[in-house]
Amino acid sequence: MKLVAVDMDGTFLNDNNGYDEVRFRRIYDMMQRNHIRFAVASSNHPAYLKQFFDGYNDIIYIAANGAFLEYDGMYQYKAMKQQDAGKVISRLINADYEFVVSAENNAYIHRTASDDYRTMIHPYYPDIKVFSESNEVSESVLKITVTGTADEVSKLMELLPPTIDCVYSGALCIDITANADKAHMLQVVMEQLNVSSDELAVFGDGDNDIEMFKLSDHSYAMANASHKVKSFASAIAPSNNENGVLYVLEQKIKQI
Repeated sequence: MKLVAVDMDGTFLNDNNGYDEVRFRRIYDMMQRNHIRFAVASSNHPAYLKQFFDGYNDIIYIAANGAFLEYDGMYQYKAMKQQDAGKVISRLINADYEFVVSAENNAYIHRTASDDYRTMIHPYYPDIKVFSESNEVSESVLKITVTGTADEVSKLMELLPPTIDCVYSGALCIDITANADKAHMLQVVMEQLNVSSDELAVFGDGDNDIEMFKLSDHSYAMANASHKVKSFASAIAPSNNENGVLYVLEQKIKQI
């Protein structure tokens, strides 16, 4: 094992949005001694992810559902074309969707967003900026997260240009990207670090983790994952509330 990639919500983090930090520190130190890298692969904004790993300087971040990669001082983006981003934002506003725009450095919310929506997203975007017109978002847009039901996905797809992809990243959350996905950026990391499928361990619980599973001979769906996600994994880990990722890593490191 040379590389570990973990999803965050519902996988590494428990339902209280935390993890056993003392236990992870011990595991992480053992991983470093054995030259094993640790990658976070999430749909969330990089700034949100980094707050969980203060003091860890060499973690690899695959964020915004694969539109952003950071490791060893290198950054790689798969941003939406400015014209496409503007079209999507305008159409979402006109269709009365509630959404967050994740850009290179900041996150944005439209001024018409409800108080309930602002409260819901605040833990993920504490420093979010408010905009009125789509041209006010001048940064490169990595992804747009829309709140909607399964029935609204097909309606949403009709609003999108063909160069844009739409995927569920969690309950009632739809990520719109420039055809980015976590697996593509993970593959970039594997190539850079010369990691084979047998040297990669992947942990996840959602549909957007399935493509990452396909890159690894050691893919773990959490016990709390859906039957669909479990069917693509090579093994089942204990649930996110049982420190499933940490348990499996401890067992694997013991075998080294």
